[in-house]
Amino acid sequence: MTNPIYQIRSQIKTICEAEGFSLVGFTEAKIPNSDRKHLDEWIQEERFGEMVWFAKDHAVGIRNDFQNLGFVPKSVICLGFIYRSSQGEELLSQMESKVSRYALGSDYHLILKEKGNRILKTLREKFSGFKFRQSVDSLPVAEKILTRESGIVWQGKNTNLIHPKLGSYFFLSTILTDLELGGPDPEEIITDHCGSCRKCLDVCPTNALEAYQIDARKCISYLTIEDRKETEATDSFLEWDRKGWVYGCDLCQEVCPWNANVAKRNEVETSENEFLPRSFWTDPNFLEKESLTKQEFDVYFKDSPIERIGFEIWNRNLKQKKIKEAN
Repeated sequence: MTNPIYQIRSQIKTICEAEGFSLVGFTEAKIPNSDRKHLDEWIQEERFGEMVWFAKDHAVGIRNDFQNLGFVPKSVICLGFIYRSSQGEELLSQMESKVSRYALGSDYHLILKEKGNRILKTLREKFSGFKFRQSVDSLPVAEKILTRESGIVWQGKNTNLIHPKLGSYFFLSTILTDLELGGPDPEEIITDHCGSCRKCLDVCPTNALEAYQIDARKCISYLTIEDRKETEATDSFLEWDRKGWVYGCDLCQEVCPWNANVAKRNEVETSENEFLPRSFWTDPNFLEKESLTKQEFDVYFKDSPIERIGFEIWNRNLKQKKIKEAN
């Protein structure tokens, strides 16, 4: 006789896949003690840099113990949405001022929230006695840990989540619920396939990575997005060579053999047109600009992930690239 929990999970998976999510997993709303210890050490060593929200008591309470959510979640539905596209790959190979693949199109927060709202509506209708709450970076939830615990991926040495057939270019979202959904099937858990490979560790020009650990303060993505102490390309800001990246960085993902296999097959494509590169990335008028006015920035990057850094930081990052090239 089929376990009723598995019947419910099958229904939920169908609902989520209908919205385009390629990965759907389930785990208990619980953070392993080893991860809690690592997160505590990460905070104590202030490896979060300027992302001070990470260490606030409220954030820690939600991340570690799922406190103050309005209900006590028992389970987590872990979702992954592919953003890779052949158009994006071709564009990145030609770009001089490089932008992370996830930022070439529209803001995933907006798109996944819309999809999530439709999923929540259906779930609340089907399971009316239970609560559901989605997070797309909107809660300090340990999405990577929970998704790894669901067994649908493994966490690589670059700390990104990897699927053997889909690679690592996918967005994460979680749905917390007090509906009992159980944990992953032990026979279906995807185990760590990194082996002795250390390509991601060796390619990082700022030495931000150790195996399965990251120092955000050195990460190019952090330096170009989260570090906004300086709006000008000062000497201290110029300390790190960003290798041409002006928003985010995909170096540790580009060298990953699992993404290389995906690129070779060229079969993994996003199902969401909003995640395809916007047309201005190949517009000579845009490419020739060494800086943007606020008005230009707002037009180009409306509803884009890049919108959140503002035109001053965008111009700072462009200037840093020019200075490094000149030297």
